[in-house]
Amino acid sequence: MFASSGKLLAVAVFTILLILAVNLAWWLFYDRTEQMLDQQLSRRLAAVAGTTALSLDPTTIDNLVIGDIEAWLRVNELLTEARNSDSLSEVFILDDNYTYLATTSTATDSVYFLAGLNAVYVDSLFYSETERPIVTQAYPSGSIILKSAFVPLFDELGSISAVLGIEASVDYFDAMADLKQNLYLSSAVSVLGGLLFGLLFILVQRRLNKAQQQLFMTETHAYLGRMVAVVAHEIKNPLMIIRASAERLAKKQKAPESEFVIEEVDRLNQIVSGYLDFAKGGRGGSALGDERLSEVDLHELCASIRRHFQDKYPDNEISWLPQSAGGNTAVTKKLVYQCHPRSLRQVILNLLINSADACLSASRPISVGLTAIDHNDTISITVSDQGPGMTKRELAHAFDPFFTTKLTGSGLGLYLSRKIVAEMDGVLDIVSSPGNGTQVIIRLPKMPSN
Repeated sequence: MFASSGKLLAVAVFTILLILAVNLAWWLFYDRTEQMLDQQLSRRLAAVAGTTALSLDPTTIDNLVIGDIEAWLRVNELLTEARNSDSLSEVFILDDNYTYLATTSTATDSVYFLAGLNAVYVDSLFYSETERPIVTQAYPSGSIILKSAFVPLFDELGSISAVLGIEASVDYFDAMADLKQNLYLSSAVSVLGGLLFGLLFILVQRRLNKAQQQLFMTETHAYLGRMVAVVAHEIKNPLMIIRASAERLAKKQKAPESEFVIEEVDRLNQIVSGYLDFAKGGRGGSALGDERLSEVDLHELCASIRRHFQDKYPDNEISWLPQSAGGNTAVTKKLVYQCHPRSLRQVILNLLINSADACLSASRPISVGLTAIDHNDTISITVSDQGPGMTKRELAHAFDPFFTTKLTGSGLGLYLSRKIVAEMDGVLDIVSSPGNGTQVIIRLPKMPSN
């Protein structure tokens, strides 16, 4: 059990780590791809801004600042050419008041409409006197994502008199958004797949554990059966000698102790016989032995069992439950049934004895029932009692060999009874709960009589 739990835990941890590793790899790939595309776009914008700035000489910039129309036309032509050749959204020149000196935009605004967002970049160029382009982070503008680059423009005195700005659409944004959505979907699928794999593994592992347990129990029963057969055989012979000696003493001396010895020998012989029956089944033999099928009137069989049962408890008053037809075993009609009567009798009597012992162990009067019903295709035989009932744990282990709640007993009664019924192609079930008594139901296929 502990090995199986450890194996399940190991597989669960491995599955979780595998899912985490796969998803981490996917998201790292996404992050690296986004960074690479962003860096490539930043380098391209910086290069375009620097190249365009070099094409604007200081004299042209001075004339543009003072409002020379020819300088404006020449600059606007250069800006338009730069925008078209590099697929830019807008190219413009600003003064230190964020006013357009020239722009490729057709808007009528004279002030840079993104000054509130990019003013920090423009101001840093005017006051730091750096010649290197500055590239912004990507930012939304309406329904599109933009990225800008700014570079200073110098006049004839070497002072910064204007700033050149370029804007480009982040064309990979939609592709990255689709990739992110696919990654979310893939992550969900991987988690679901991991859960399904884990569930499948647990189901398979449980079946394997059950098969291993059954194989282990079969081998254990076989080994135990051989050992029990040897021990029981060695005990059975001395028991017969002790019983014969006790019978001779009883005849000669009429000593009451002799009868006690005989009773105890018979009890021990019954236990040893149970062990031998278990050993026979454990070695692959039939619990039915060499008994042949024969016809029997189920009513007469149950009546005989009832008389034998009452003889076993001469000092106890036996109360038959109402379903037992007021003291007689309830059989719906005369039923000729083809079965193994000796084995079936053994099973029913053993169940009745268990019911009586359950009542006596709880200091209750013996109150039992025996009902046989013909269901056309099947026959059901129910043995019931008003004993203390069985707990869930007792029910779970009721058919395990050597499991018993009695102070005296082999723990093989129900195990052998179920085995006998199974070899008759029937089933034996127990319905019980604490405080509500117990019902043991035998269901057998109805065999056609000759």
